[in-house]
Amino acid sequence: MAAPSQPSGPTPPDRPPLVAEDLLLYEKDGQSLLDDHALRILIALHQEVLTAQDIAQRYRVPIAACYRRMRRLVSLGLVSEAGYVTEGRRRPARLYKSEVFRFTVAYGNGEMTLRLTLRNGIEAATVVRIAADAGAM
Repeated sequence: MAAPSQPSGPTPPDRPPLVAEDLLLYEKDGQSLLDDHALRILIALHQEVLTAQDIAQRYRVPIAACYRRMRRLVSLGLVSEAGYVTEGRRRPARLYKSEVFRFTVAYGNGEMTLRLTLRNGIEAATVVRIAADAGAM
């Protein structure tokens, strides 16, 4: 793999503050960010810098789902662009890297707690209370 080149052009706009609840909310298509595909992407990028195509092939994430999750992860600041790779390609492919340092989800006593720490030190946390099922005994 050739050395990545740096993205050119204007610098991206500042991202809004990270809100942990955004990770738990469902998209219009009924998907939570904390689904299997998104978690595979975060794990893959925590280990190395990759293209979306590499992630899709190595981690068995459908390419369309991979691109959708990548857009969402980038918009939340959990993943960032790390340049481009051009070797052996007709056109450059974006490289991505994880900005996540630590990510934990814990469940107990009817509460789900999410804690997230980014590499730059920003932290976010949220607690979601899950109502007991009225029909359960």
